[in-house]
Amino acid sequence: MNQVSIKDVPRNMRRTGMFLFRSAFMEALHHEKPMCVVHAAHAAEILLKARIAQEHPLLIFSKLPKASPTKDTLTLIDLLENGRTLSYEELPNQLWATTGIRIDKVEQYRAFGRLRNQIIHLSLVNADTREDELTIRYSLEVLDPLVESFWGKSVIDFITNDPYYADDVYSGSLEQSIRNFFEIDQRLRRLLGDASKRAWEHLNAHLNGSYKDATDEEWERWNQSKTSEDWEAEYESFLMSQPENQAKQQAEDAAHWNAFLDSF
Repeated sequence: MNQVSIKDVPRNMRRTGMFLFRSAFMEALHHEKPMCVVHAAHAAEILLKARIAQEHPLLIFSKLPKASPTKDTLTLIDLLENGRTLSYEELPNQLWATTGIRIDKVEQYRAFGRLRNQIIHLSLVNADTREDELTIRYSLEVLDPLVESFWGKSVIDFITNDPYYADDVYSGSLEQSIRNFFEIDQRLRRLLGDASKRAWEHLNAHLNGSYKDATDEEWERWNQSKTSEDWEAEYESFLMSQPENQAKQQAEDAAHWNAFLDSF
């Protein structure tokens, strides 16, 4: 088998899995169900296999091609055509056996897999099942802590570093969407950052009408509560909104995103 290809398998799976994980997470936040369940479970399969494959790519296979008298080496094509990778249900045991890592909430992991199978094979879910909420809870309670323990990166990192989602982050709408499903705990606060909290507070003030109905004195108190970082961020946002700076900002955002991906 080509050694370069073997070396690239875990990283390629890791990136693919995180992109799919990010999509599933955002689908759930936007109430796109039931596919958010399918995509989140698929992402979990790929990401757990990626971690196992770091030990050796062949460890993710439950069935290997038979030896052939006409071939000296096993190729990736052989594996794709005649091999079988481990199933979602089999992965927790293989993860523990090969890496020593246990999935703490393994019953929640398995229950989510059963829900995915129900959707795929029967296209049915119980009427009171909230697939979007279950996906967010599965993501933040099971899969994301596991992924961060593997590689030091979270699905939140893949959202906040992506220029496509910049407006959601800096406007506070990302945090607002998460809060609709999940309490911002210590881990999420670390991942989202204090700037996200301030943006959410500003957004919430708008949504509640406190800007619109505020007196001049209340406006003054609100402005005084802003930190220097808040003022700098607002000024930077204004500057970057000018047409002559947008192309430069887009190039910088793309460079930052590519550097982030290269670090993963």
